[in-house]
Order: sequence, then C-alpha cells, then structure tokens
Amino acid sequence: MFLLILSSVLTALSMPGFVAGFIVWFALIPFFKSLEGKGPFWGALYGFLYFYIFSAINLFWVLPVLTENLPKVFGKFPSWLGFFVFLLMLLIEALPFAAFGFLYGFMEQIVKKNQFKEILFTTSLYTLLDFVRSIGQMGFTGGTLSDALYKDTGILQLVSMIGPYGLTFIIVAVNSWFYIILRKSTRPMEKIIFNTLVIIFLSYMVSLYLPLAKSVDKTIAAIQTNLSQETKYKEDPLHLFGQFEPFLVQTKDSVIVLPEDVFSFDPRSSVVATELIDLCKENDLDILIGAVSYNSKTYNSVFLVNKNGFVDRYSKVKLFPFVETLPYEKIFGVFSFLRGLSYFEPGEEYRPLSLRDYPPLGVQICFESYFSEPSRKLVKNGAQVLIVCTNDGWFVYDVALKQHFAKSVIRAVETRRQVIQVANAGITGMIDPYGRILKTATPRKFERIVFELMPRTDITIYCKTGDIIVWLSLAVVIFLLIFPGQKTISAKRRIWQ
Repeated sequence: MFLLILSSVLTALSMPGFVAGFIVWFALIPFFKSLEGKGPFWGALYGFLYFYIFSAINLFWVLPVLTENLPKVFGKFPSWLGFFVFLLMLLIEALPFAAFGFLYGFMEQIVKKNQFKEILFTTSLYTLLDFVRSIGQMGFTGGTLSDALYKDTGILQLVSMIGPYGLTFIIVAVNSWFYIILRKSTRPMEKIIFNTLVIIFLSYMVSLYLPLAKSVDKTIAAIQTNLSQETKYKEDPLHLFGQFEPFLVQTKDSVIVLPEDVFSFDPRSSVVATELIDLCKENDLDILIGAVSYNSKTYNSVFLVNKNGFVDRYSKVKLFPFVETLPYEKIFGVFSFLRGLSYFEPGEEYRPLSLRDYPPLGVQICFESYFSEPSRKLVKNGAQVLIVCTNDGWFVYDVALKQHFAKSVIRAVETRRQVIQVANAGITGMIDPYGRILKTATPRKFERIVFELMPRTDITIYCKTGDIIVWLSLAVVIFLLIFPGQKTISAKRRIWQ
C-alpha cells in the first residue's frame, strides 16, 4: 500500500503547477511494483486507489469551488454537500483504473514471460483506460500523463503526430521498461536515473533546433478582466462594462478579445449593446466577448461585435457536466443543484469566426480546451489561429490556472496553431505553434496585453488521423486477452488432462 500511495503522490507531483514534469518518467514504477502477485480482484482495488489518491491530490483545487465558491455565489446547496460531490467525482475518475488493475492482475503472470509483451500490454491497457475517462457526457482529461511534459518542448513535438495519448503511451512504456530494469538488472537505480537524464537531454536538444514561428502584421489585444464571480453575477450591466471600458477606449483599429462569460446575460438586449457598438464605430474595433446568448434556447457564447452590431457568435459545443448541462439525467438528476444560472444548449458546430482582413479564428470556450476534438475540428474547418476564452476566476489556487493553460500548450502543438488564451483571472497568454509560451499576463491582475498573430494553414498528421493510438491499444489488449500465448495454452491443456 505504501508503494501505491507513493506512486499516486509522484504522479501528482509531475503535473502542471506542482513540482516537475520529469517525475512522470518513473512515477508509475511503485504502482506496478505494488500490483505484483495481487491477482485481478486485489489488483482492481489497487488500481482504483492509485488513481483516486492521485486525482484527490491533483484536483484539490476543485474542492474550494464546490464547498465555497459555488454555494456562495448561487446559494443552492450547503458546503458539506459540495465535499460529497468532490468525493463522487474522484470515484468516477478512478473507476476505469479499477478495470486496469483487474486486467493487469489477470494477465500479469502471462505477460511477464516476455518483456516486450509486458511493456506492450501494460502500456496499451493504461492508455486505453485513460482515454475512456475522456469520452461520454462526463468525459474529463485532467491528469492525463502527457500534461506533465507541457514544458518539455522537444518531446512534446510528437503530439503533432500521435496526439496526447500517444505521448501517454510512450510515458507508460518507459515506466514499464524501468520497472523491468528494477526487477531484473543489477544496480537498477543508476540505470533508471541515467536513462531518464538521456530522455531529458534529447528533448532539450530537439527544442533547440525547432524553427521560429512566423508572425504577420496583425495583432490581437487581450483583456484579462480579473472580475470576481460575485461581481460578474450580481452587479448591473453598466457597472460591469465600466470595469473594462478604459482598456477598450485606449485600443484603436484592432481586434480585442475578452474572456468567457463577461456578461451572465445576453448583452444584445441590454444597455451595454449600444455602448459596445458605439465604441467599435469610434475606435474601429472588432470585439470578441463572452456572454450568455438567447435564441429560443440558452447558450454559452462568444459574440463578435463591430460597428455593424452583433454580427456573429460561436456557442460552446462541449459543455461542462452538471454545471452547464446535466449528463445522463435519469441517473444523475439528483445533482441538478450544481447548475449555475441555467443549463445551456450545446452549439451546433465548431465553426471559425471571420472578421476584417484577419485570418479565421477558431474560438474555444473554457472546458473545450481540455479536449483535442474542438481544436482539430476547428483547424480542419479553416481556423488559422486558435483562441481560448475562459473564466478561471472560480479557482482559488494557481495550480488550476496552470493546468488549464497546459492544455492550451498541448492544443497548440497537436494542431500546429498559435493558441491565445484569454482568461478572467489568468493565465492569459500566447503559445506558438511549437508549444513555446512566448508571452503571458500576470495572473489575477487587471491587464491588457497585445499578441502578434502567427497564422498557419497546414494540417498535422494528428489532426488528420486523430487518436489512432487508442484504437491500436484496444486491438493489442483484445488480441492478448484472446491469444495470451502458446505456453499458457499448453499449461492449461496439461491441467485439464
């Protein structure tokens, strides 16, 4: 059990916002060691506990949102109930890894007869079940192992070909290899340390030779509004507009991007509509601003406003479960108290926005940047630059801000698109198409920052093929479960005889 907990802690410490990403190269070794000889049923318990403890540490920043911020702003449930919801969230996240422990325990003695088979089965099984967490109405990708390497620009380039789960596959394969070294080699610690340093060195060398991204004579001004949630949801429209109007006034002949949910109402039917349009006319502006929109249904949208009015919008397609939409209503209807002001309808398509003589901008809203699908579809539909508008003001701890920004880094590399994230509290920043973080605003400050655009039109291998590594992992797991090996079959025949 000590080894299991150690592995959970090490994996958490490798995540964005904690200690260092390189820890992920050996974080799973104690977990694999703890599974030795446990069999399928104890293995299921150990797999579940590993990911439950890891998620509790890695996602600790969710707890204040559920026990303090949401109850305080919306007043729909007590704090103790938020704590129960947090525990349930961890349970849902950890369930796929109960399946990992079960199947690993079932196959352990078989696959360990061949080192290649052991690495292949363990890696494929982990990758497959980590991907399972991301699918469905309750899908979530927080804690994906590839997140740990968002600052390791060299090795991160693989994501443009094999995606984040391909990088996860490599990470688990290295851990499996190190676990075999630990079992079978003399002086294993020296070998593990040496090989980890080699990986880090090679990644660093690749990062030195990456090309510089080309910018064009176009800029975007981002405004980090840093408005508290109580202000956003309780103050009148003109007061909210007055908070960031000074930054709008000092910008001319440009595009301005504001965060998600600047207005928790539809601005088209409020007094701020005229103010925004007049300002666009006076200063020749195009403004992207997050707000609720009503069009027979309610959406979480980003509006495009210019001198002609509210001319276009992108509505969030992938909604946050329980807060923005109620997943599997017949099962989880009892959790409707977590709803914000209202439930939203999903947008219809991932459609880039066209404005002025700017390259097409692919806008994503908050939770959407946790997933590859929105970015890939926006790029395939013509987006040359990606914009992430988010309201991360709910989070007390900067770890949450860093983990969200790390997802934008992954999105940049896998699509070879510049990503500009504009957040309420931070992190507002610019990432080039190779995943280099070039410029950021100071978190939790009211700030205006200008970014040069780096549009691209090429399509990466990953954008074309998607998560093919997951399908290959599924094929490997099924094949080895059905055809475990000749030695095992012969042994079973002798037993029956």
